[in-house]
Amino acid sequence: MDMLTLELLDVTVFQALLELRALLAEHPGESLRILGEEDLLRLNVVGFLEKQGRIVRVTRPGNPWEVQVAPASRPLAPVVPAAPPRLPVLLLRSAFAPGDRALGRRLLLETLSLLEAGTPWVCLAHQAVELLDDPGALVILEGLRGRGIPVHVSAASLAHGGLGPTTFDQVSDEGWQKLLARGGLTVL
Repeated sequence: MDMLTLELLDVTVFQALLELRALLAEHPGESLRILGEEDLLRLNVVGFLEKQGRIVRVTRPGNPWEVQVAPASRPLAPVVPAAPPRLPVLLLRSAFAPGDRALGRRLLLETLSLLEAGTPWVCLAHQAVELLDDPGALVILEGLRGRGIPVHVSAASLAHGGLGPTTFDQVSDEGWQKLLARGGLTVL
């Protein structure tokens, strides 16, 4: 079987590294021979490969040069970026504002209904407790709870609005306020 060969002639270092990266992605773990002319290019190619954990041997220094890359000891898994963690969601209003209140309410509720499983929790505070009087909003909030997303209501907001107990968990405000102060939640 022929060895995979990459010729890096008349290319910049940047172009060479892009070609090399694409070849490694297409043929992960395979042995490889690289040919080139410039010493600076060879140094960058060797450095890049070593950072990738590949064993590299310069078989012909000078001009032209040749570098051989040993096969990876185990197939390399593609690098998949980790998804950012989902943040809790704090609702401070019962509708997106400013603008038409009915449209703002509809858009807010549609956004809530799209929250993904794994969202740690949703908390209603300030004017968002008005959603507790909206049957359509209650359906969406119950749906969130049914999908495993806890729904909380601010104790201070309930007390200020003169509202009684709800079917959702009442929480002290200090917890979400600390998260809000350090940017640890999504505010709608």
